[in-house]
Amino acid sequence: MNVDHVSSDDKGLGRLMPLINCLLSRVRCRVSRICQQAGYPLTPEETDLLMLIRHCDGLPQSHLARMLVKDRATVTRLMNRLVEHGLAMRDQDVRDRRIIRACITEKGKRAFISIWPALEELSETALAGLPESEIDRVCALITRINDNLAMADEDEGCWNAGE
Repeated sequence: MNVDHVSSDDKGLGRLMPLINCLLSRVRCRVSRICQQAGYPLTPEETDLLMLIRHCDGLPQSHLARMLVKDRATVTRLMNRLVEHGLAMRDQDVRDRRIIRACITEKGKRAFISIWPALEELSETALAGLPESEIDRVCALITRINDNLAMADEDEGCWNAGE
């Protein structure tokens, strides 16, 4: 994907979106390849969910939906695939049976461990030559943009992830 057409004259999101979309497409393509090569036919979205469950084991699916900025139906579909592959399981909350918690299985832990080195290598390749201070700055800027949009979404009622 080529983003040479992005002009410095473009302002705002018109300038950022092609760059962000290109980056996301490249990362997703490589993540899919990494999973396939490790013997796990996962989509990038399924990998995102597996990594999140690995780090936040036992969270309700509704919380995962908010964290991934996805609706509940999408997270349910992704979770179904992880369960089918034996990488995750659902547990009903003992205090509130309406709450379904997402948990990683032993197979899911092994999958995560097997793909993690390649994901770290991808990160190193992507960030090669960038000083930590620049990476921190990019993270801070993207966080601010996300926070701005999240606040606007709440005010406008246009995004109810997890609902």
